[in-house]
Amino acid sequence: MPQLEQVEFFISQLFWLGVFFVILFTVLTYFTLPKIRAFLNKRDEFVQSHISKQDELIKKAEQLIQNYETKINEAKDQANKIINEAKESALVESEKLIKATEEKIQNEIKQTEEKVAQEKNQALSELNSQLKESATNFITKITNFDKDKIKI
Repeated sequence: MPQLEQVEFFISQLFWLGVFFVILFTVLTYFTLPKIRAFLNKRDEFVQSHISKQDELIKKAEQLIQNYETKINEAKDQANKIINEAKESALVESEKLIKATEEKIQNEIKQTEEKVAQEKNQALSELNSQLKESATNFITKITNFDKDKIKI
């Protein structure tokens, strides 16, 4: 009975399976996989470049913070120098001048501290906004989202 004879049918299926497997393997190996590899390499380069840019921005931010801290310390040193000089001159003068000078010094200290605090707050807010902007740009470039949709 020819309908039960499966050997010839099975052999032809194996032959065509082999032919299509070789064709599929060749197409994937020489056409599809190189494109995928190239895309993945390009994406890795893109991510690495943005990570290096982010590292540079972080280093700049740390340097700005360090500069502001040195300025704050210099301002405190100057304030301390002013206080010491004022106290020495106040000891020489009479008691009225001592009280007036101490009040004047205290006001100057408060103003200097307020200025330092304002500069510090302004610097930190500028730094925060710059970091938010760079993070938003970084996320926008990686994810292709609109800047309006990203909330940091």
